[in-house]
Amino acid sequence: MPRFLKGLASDDVLAGRIVNDDQLAFEQLYNRYFRKVFYFSVRYIQNRVEAEDLVQTLFVNLWESRKSLNPDLPVKSYIYRSVTNLIYNCLKKRAIRSRHIEYELRKGEQFSNQTYDQLYFQDLEKSIDNVVKSLPPQQKRIFYMSRGQGYSYEKIASTLDISVRTVENQIYRTLRTIKKSVLLKG
Repeated sequence: MPRFLKGLASDDVLAGRIVNDDQLAFEQLYNRYFRKVFYFSVRYIQNRVEAEDLVQTLFVNLWESRKSLNPDLPVKSYIYRSVTNLIYNCLKKRAIRSRHIEYELRKGEQFSNQTYDQLYFQDLEKSIDNVVKSLPPQQKRIFYMSRGQGYSYEKIASTLDISVRTVENQIYRTLRTIKKSVLLKG
């Protein structure tokens, strides 16, 4: 046996020793596969820190479940299958996190737009109220009865004992005054 291979056991021998709680065998297996599995993980995860954490998790899980390790099955396949599952779970969590962040950002943006719309609407209401307050009393009363109380032009005319045409003209003038005031402000 070549000198550099002396003391190195095969994977299946190491697996058998690991099942029997041999920490030295586990350390040898760890040293044999850590770098390979790490670089394999980095290729998919694209983050060295996450890949290292993932590989550490893999070997911690391997040690913790060592009693269920089957020395007759290839350990290398077990390691790569396990790391593939961990990579998949990591990428899945990342995608879920990304979707959640997107959702929260959209929700915040929507809330921001709603707040802006509410403020704009309140400002617009104040502007209209100020314009209506500055109207002559009869014109103000006609507009309030129409828009505030929902009366028809005919009902306003009969209540105030004026013509429907006068009501129409007063509403038209009020709306024109409001539009001019709001357009000049905006």
